[in-house]
Amino acid sequence: MNIRGMQKFTLVDYPGKMACVVFVGECNFRCAYCHNPCLIFDPESQPLIEEEEVYNFLKTRVNKLDGVVVSGGEPSLRKGLGPFIEKIKQLGFLVKLDTNGSNPDEVIEHHKAGHIDALGVDYKAPPISYNKVSCSRVPDLAKKVHKLIKYAVDENIFIDVRTTVHKKLLSRDDLRAMRQELDDLGLKGWTLQQFNPVEIIDEDLLREPTYSDTELVSIAEKMKNTKVRGLKGIFID
Repeated sequence: MNIRGMQKFTLVDYPGKMACVVFVGECNFRCAYCHNPCLIFDPESQPLIEEEEVYNFLKTRVNKLDGVVVSGGEPSLRKGLGPFIEKIKQLGFLVKLDTNGSNPDEVIEHHKAGHIDALGVDYKAPPISYNKVSCSRVPDLAKKVHKLIKYAVDENIFIDVRTTVHKKLLSRDDLRAMRQELDDLGLKGWTLQQFNPVEIIDEDLLREPTYSDTELVSIAEKMKNTKVRGLKGIFID
């Protein structure tokens, strides 16, 4: 699974649940604001965590944690994802998969197999600029992300759809268009995430002006079913 990190407790990453997070290396996106660049470009720089170590930790957290978030990087790229999350399920934990949505058929098959209880999807941009914002060459990328979101809506899967917002990458018109796209897919809840000025892939963003919390809240208030998550992971209004 190429596991390169683990956060042993979180109240933010699996909404409504107490969970831990497992981070896998490698991704097919190069988003400018990604704050895990080491997982993208040099996962070997981080200590490798064996799967058995994860299982042993989880055995000590039975009846203490509700679930496990499998994040990255992009977990759907890993061939061992199915057996890994199946073993987690066998230990009695819920599983939330965080994905960029570029492999919807793979994720859908995992759900049909009973491996996934919840999804987190990073929704990057309107279709016309999806590949540009994600710095990806995946063909029909926006359609693939839409397919996964629509599947989750139709199957009544808990899905946390969030968008990291920077003024250089997404305009107010872009955000309004994205809200309409999500409406058309039948999705209600959407979270705008404040840009985090830490170590990122494109450090030019650190020197560019972006939206303030007040501006993001104002944008969200003009769109239904939209919230803003601040830098501490807490919803702000």
